[in-house]
Amino acid sequence: MERPGSAISDATVVVFVLLLGGMFWLFTWLPSLKLRQEIGEWVVPPEYVGLRNQVEFTPDVMQRAREQYLFTCAKCHGFLTEGDGPQYQLLIPRPLPWSSREVNAQSEGALYYKIWAGRGDMPEYGSRATEAEIWELVHYLKQVPHLPGHYNRLDPDRPRLNDGDPLRSRQNTTVTPIPLIQPSR
Repeated sequence: MERPGSAISDATVVVFVLLLGGMFWLFTWLPSLKLRQEIGEWVVPPEYVGLRNQVEFTPDVMQRAREQYLFTCAKCHGFLTEGDGPQYQLLIPRPLPWSSREVNAQSEGALYYKIWAGRGDMPEYGSRATEAEIWELVHYLKQVPHLPGHYNRLDPDRPRLNDGDPLRSRQNTTVTPIPLIQPSR
């Protein structure tokens, strides 16, 4: 609405505010995007590379780790650990599927460090989770991509058997059935 004697209309004010907001977004977001793209390789300190998992592998550990994963990790890493969670498109670099060669080639200690320290868009969990909880997640991370089947996204009630992909059906891998859980929180 124009006031008598005023040459500025409401539309002009709205356009000005939108332009100002767009310029603010460009000046604040673009530099952070450049920094996020320049992160480079994730270097793990040598003292972590040789660490072995400190938590004994049990079905209860897998159950707790699965709950922890679904509560904290799935939004980025995906509900099936394929790196395609609801927020993955906002992340640079994008999370890798846990069945990828790059993830499977890493030691337990390296995975522990990455969860503990975080980097870029990957939050650090060293101050949020106990050491045992992080080691449980490492067990889950190492086991889940190698279970003999996975869920069919189109029909979640009918699990799809693994088609023999060596990355997903590695021999001599301990397979622990993980029942679907009801939220207990």
